[in-house]
Amino acid sequence: MKLELSKEQKVLLALFRLWKAGHKKVRYEDIVVRVFKDYPADFHLKGYPEYPDTGDAVHKPLYDYRKKGVVAASNKMFSLTLHGVAESEKLEELEKGNPNKGEVRHRLERDAQIEVERIKQLEGFKLFVAGKADDIIDSDLFDYLGVSVRSSKNDFIGRLEAMKSAIAAVTSSGLKDPVLLAAHQFHDFLVNRFAESIATKSGSTTKLKEGD
Repeated sequence: MKLELSKEQKVLLALFRLWKAGHKKVRYEDIVVRVFKDYPADFHLKGYPEYPDTGDAVHKPLYDYRKKGVVAASNKMFSLTLHGVAESEKLEELEKGNPNKGEVRHRLERDAQIEVERIKQLEGFKLFVAGKADDIIDSDLFDYLGVSVRSSKNDFIGRLEAMKSAIAAVTSSGLKDPVLLAAHQFHDFLVNRFAESIATKSGSTTKLKEGD
């Protein structure tokens, strides 16, 4: 039985289908057209069923997904992150009525595996496993997230959420590999040690603006 997805999920799937067609960076207008083509009943202009809705029905979900680390955005050009591809693949299977493959234990999801491989190469992680955690500095946090001090607030938040999801996938996999356990511990160490920096960069005490 097929699952009826939310409008937000349909927007993500529209972007995913464009991505699968070879468009790694997609214009906002192309997403509007694709989601209207795939789901005309949900994304037509009010009172004009023959025209697509170009407003918040598409705009807001994209920027909400950006804050979750699912979508990257710049100048109204959108692309899927590794986490976004994995989430889209799950949604595609759900829409088809197939079971959620992500629930299988003892297997690390592809996006999480790629993130772990990246973590293993980080100097901060090497210091951590060598018992030299005191030598880890805030730049190691930015390296871990794959951002810089000049990255926007929403890009920072998105990468933080993506890494949280990757570590959650490590936990839910049930795998006991020492490297995976160390990656989880490294994540916890960073978010605790640099909690103040994270709060400042993410603007947790202020309202986030779409497009930041």
